Amino acid sequence: MVSIVRNPTRAFTYSVWYGEKFLGELIEDDIMRLLGKDTEKFYKKNQINFLVPKNKIKTIINKKKYF
Repeated sequence: MVSIVRNPTRAFTYSVWYGEKFLGELIEDDIMRLLGKDTEKFYKKNQINFLVPKNKIKTIINKKKYF
């Protein structure tokens, strides 16, 4: 189960977490690709925890490298 939370420092960007492990960042346009029909729960019901297939995580989420 992943958690998607708004990034307070960047507009239209969300951080994706698996427990305490940071998976990467999403832009707002990619949320619908990642969540599919659960997108409505994210926006209207403010749900942040979702079950997402591993292959979608690998292809959609951008893993940023911070030095």
